[in-house]
Amino acid sequence: MRRSHLIAWAIAQLAPLLTAACAQAEPLSFATPPAEIAARVMRDAPGSIVVGVLRQGETRFAMQRNSVAQAGPVREIAADGQPIFEVGSISKLFTGVLLAQAVERGDLSLDDTLGTLLAGQVTLPRETASITLRQLVTHTGCLPGMLPAPPMAEGGNPFAHTDRARLLAGLSTLRLDRVPPCNGPYSSLGLGLLGQVLADRYGKPWELLVQENIAVPLGMKDTMQHLGPETGRLAPGYEDRTPRAPWDFDALAGAGALRSTAADLLVFARALMAGRKGPLGAAAERALTPLGHSDIYELGYAVRIRENAGRRLYFHTGQTGGYRALLVFAPATQEAAVMVASNASAGAARMADDITLPPPAPARRRSSR
Repeated sequence: MRRSHLIAWAIAQLAPLLTAACAQAEPLSFATPPAEIAARVMRDAPGSIVVGVLRQGETRFAMQRNSVAQAGPVREIAADGQPIFEVGSISKLFTGVLLAQAVERGDLSLDDTLGTLLAGQVTLPRETASITLRQLVTHTGCLPGMLPAPPMAEGGNPFAHTDRARLLAGLSTLRLDRVPPCNGPYSSLGLGLLGQVLADRYGKPWELLVQENIAVPLGMKDTMQHLGPETGRLAPGYEDRTPRAPWDFDALAGAGALRSTAADLLVFARALMAGRKGPLGAAAERALTPLGHSDIYELGYAVRIRENAGRRLYFHTGQTGGYRALLVFAPATQEAAVMVASNASAGAARMADDITLPPPAPARRRSSR
């Protein structure tokens, strides 16, 4: 082989690798094809991933299913019949919408305190009793992430054995480090407690509130806490390369109990982006209203908010023992993306940062002397 032919052959062999490397360096965005997002987020980790993108009025979905031994192909799929995944803390967005609906109806106020709402049921320390619903939904109530020493279920699940009685008993002895409000910490205890407060207010389990007020009105037939006959559609979960069992929830269901599909979560995003003119009415607009902030983003009704390129992006990640999820949407451009994966090691946070943060400034080139 002549040297020129050898060079040409080498370039031809390297070209796809160079192209892939360049693509890998590009931040993910709403314009990135779902198949590319799936491959870059999941890589060769075992389990399944489904990515959905809503852009220019059209939705597209892609799925990859990997074994422990090797990565599978990425293919486009339809909205119907998708596998179901645990979506973890994306459930908090549903709890936020339920609160927004309750405030819109005048059933509750953001200034209602735990001391008032739980009066006659439990005696709370003064600082805990002063926590408001606004502080619960924005993680500014100074509550810890979880009750101290929660009884752990198999697989490291801290939620399964916390029923209502244990939750109230834990709150009755909980001593806060600071007096509310305060900036953080992120508290699954707080959002789970909010879900239980809503369940108490309406005399119905949190899951039923989600079904009646959100899932059924929006036609989200694959969004639920208890799968029942749909159990076989739940993608098997992993953490890295170790199989993980599904997580069950009791009184803290509002913090992370939902199972859903990528298609259903895009329906949910569309309803929120439609605002008061959409199927959720004024509660959708209220749910996206900024109420507070952390060090790195604003907070609405549990939703995180970032400003990027002159538009507001709303998002939340989710994680359980064997699952990872992300929902992000931009009402100004009517764009949304969802990622659900049955591996807790999938890169949801990186995908969220790529979409919601401005790209890093290019490095300055040194001038030659």
